[in-house]
Amino acid sequence: MSQEAWCVPYVGGIIERINDDGTKQFLIQTRYNPSFTSIYNGTFEFAAGALDKAYENVYTALAREIQEETGLTLKAILGDSQTQPISPQGIDKAFGFRPFCCTQQIKDGRPWVGFVFRCEVEPGEPRGQEGESKDVHWMDEADLYRIVTSTPDKFFTLELPAWQYYFEEFPIKSN
Repeated sequence: MSQEAWCVPYVGGIIERINDDGTKQFLIQTRYNPSFTSIYNGTFEFAAGALDKAYENVYTALAREIQEETGLTLKAILGDSQTQPISPQGIDKAFGFRPFCCTQQIKDGRPWVGFVFRCEVEPGEPRGQEGESKDVHWMDEADLYRIVTSTPDKFFTLELPAWQYYFEEFPIKSN
């Protein structure tokens, strides 16, 4: 198979919470791998990672990546929609699912194609994954929106389309 014919599948989670005062926040981290030179080191990102096992279920991979990168446990996928697994041949198995959105790297970088979900996590203190991310923290919706729209270069490019979809579908409510 030629290199042009392959892609790297990934899952990611836009992790959100509503505080007691009604404000919305998102779990954001700083992409950081000191052993790998990348233009993306130091950019903001949500928890995401490759499906790195044969036939790994996207939901299993999403829960694993959230746990590995933030130390938190996936509680719910918002707007989840999936079929029951089917196996008409008796030896194979497939299912359908609808992520919140999909993104694809179409120039430079790795050839990522991924599925982004809206998520909630169990309560707890987030922590970064040494060697991949740091500064995992909750960011207020208005601050996140301002950074995404005014300085998009501060975000991992592959994830910006997911934020664009998010803020189009869920506009910030004015005070």
